[in-house]
Amino acid sequence: MSFDFPKPSLPAVSKSTPEKLVKLANQQPDQKIPLPTVDRVLEAIKQNRDNQVTELEWIYCIHAKEEWDKKNPHCSLETSVSIWKVATNHEWLRHQLLWYFALYCGGEKDKLANSLANSFNVLADSPLISLILPVKIMRAVISDNSGLKLAEICCEENLNQKEFSNSIKNDLPNWIPQFNQFTEYITQHFCEITSPNQQQVNWLLRCLNEMSREIQINAVNHLLINFPKEFASNYPQLVEWLRDHYLNNDKWNQLSDEAQNKLREWIGAVNYADFQNLVNFILNIIGLKDWEKNQLRRRRDFWADYTNGFQQLRILLPQSSLNAITNKDRTNIDLLEDDGSDTTEVCIFKFDEWIVVEFFRGRGSEMRLFPNNIRNNQMLFYKSGLSVKRIRALGGYRHDHKYLWQVECRKWLQKKGIHPNPGSLPGGQPTPDKYRQRQNKLEQWNDEIRNLEREARDYCE
Repeated sequence: MSFDFPKPSLPAVSKSTPEKLVKLANQQPDQKIPLPTVDRVLEAIKQNRDNQVTELEWIYCIHAKEEWDKKNPHCSLETSVSIWKVATNHEWLRHQLLWYFALYCGGEKDKLANSLANSFNVLADSPLISLILPVKIMRAVISDNSGLKLAEICCEENLNQKEFSNSIKNDLPNWIPQFNQFTEYITQHFCEITSPNQQQVNWLLRCLNEMSREIQINAVNHLLINFPKEFASNYPQLVEWLRDHYLNNDKWNQLSDEAQNKLREWIGAVNYADFQNLVNFILNIIGLKDWEKNQLRRRRDFWADYTNGFQQLRILLPQSSLNAITNKDRTNIDLLEDDGSDTTEVCIFKFDEWIVVEFFRGRGSEMRLFPNNIRNNQMLFYKSGLSVKRIRALGGYRHDHKYLWQVECRKWLQKKGIHPNPGSLPGGQPTPDKYRQRQNKLEQWNDEIRNLEREARDYCE
C-alpha cells in the first residue's frame, strides 16, 4: 500500500535587511565598561566608599596587588593594612582574604601579595574578630608552634582531625599541610592540661582512634611518658583504652621500655584505686569490729606495694553490699552469688602469670593464687554466678591473713614471681617468739580452711 501526500507550500524567504535596526545601532554612543584597577579600589577605601566596591573589583584587587606593590613599594604595606581594616566589617571580603592567606601559608605564595600576608595581624588583633574560628585558626597556623596551637583549638572545639577538616571546609582550604599534620601534637597538648575533664579525655580517645598506626604509637609513647601517673588513676576510661589497645597485642613491642613500664604503672594505679575504694567503702558503710577493720586496712596497705603488676581487676560483692553502692560507678563490679558461706566481698587481681583472689571477711578469709591460664582467666574474670564455694572449689594455692601474714606472704609471692614495686621496703624481721605465736594461730586456720574447702567441693559436685 502506498500513499501520495501533497507537497507543502512554503512562503518565499525575504531578502530584505533590517535597515532600521542597523541605523538605530549606529546612532548609539560608544559604551565603555571601566575595567577594575587596584588604584580605583584603594581610592574608594580612602574616600570611605568601600561599600561601593564590587566583589569583582575586590577579587581583581587581591590578585593584582602583588604586581601593584612592585610599582608602588613605598606604600605597599600601608595600602594592604587598609584592605584588612575594611575586611574587619566586610564578611565576604574577610572570607576571600582568609582563604587566599591560608593558601599562601600552605606554600602557594602566588595566591596573595606578600604585603597582604604580612599585615594579617591587623585583622587578627581586631577585637571580636580575633574570636572568629577561621581567624583563630590562621593565627595558630602562623604561630611558632602551629601544630600545638591547632591541637589546642581542636580540643577547645571538641573536634578530632576529621571533624575539624569538615567544619572548616567552607571557610578555609582544608587540604593545606598544616591542617593534616597537627595530629602529632594531640597528646602533647593533652599532657599540658592541668586537670583534664571528661570531655577532654573523650576528645583524646576520639583523636587516638582515627590516627594512623605510626602516629598513634608515637602519640601513646609521649602520653605515657609525660602524663603523671597520679593523674592517670583519675581517668579509668583512658587507661582501659590503653590496656585494650596496647597491653596484649603487637603494638606493645612498638612502645619504648619506659612507656611499657608507665603503662603497667597506670593500669596498676587504676586497679588499685578501685581496690582501695572498695576497702574504704566496707570500712565506712558496713559495721565491722575494730579488729576486722584493722585487718582490711593492712590488706589495703599491703597491696599498695604491688600496684605496678596489676593488669586487671574484678570485684564481687554480696547483694547487701551491692545495694549500698546504688549511686556509685559499678565498673568491674559484679554480684557474688549467695551459697550459704559467710558474708564477704571478693577482689580478684590479674598479674602476668598469676591471678590473686582475696576474700575480705568471714571464716577462712584467705588469699588464693591461680595460674593465669585461659581456663582460670575466663572463669574468674568473665564467668557470672561465681560464689565463695565455687571459687574455693577451683583449688589453687592459698595463704592466710593471720598474725604476721604480711612478712610471710611477701616471701610467698616472691617465690611465685610476683614482686613488689621498686623502692618498696620490706617489713621488719619478727622475733622467734612472735613466730611461735603465728604458728599457733596458723594451725587453727589450717584446720578451718580444710573444712571450708571440703564444703566447697561437696557443694560443687
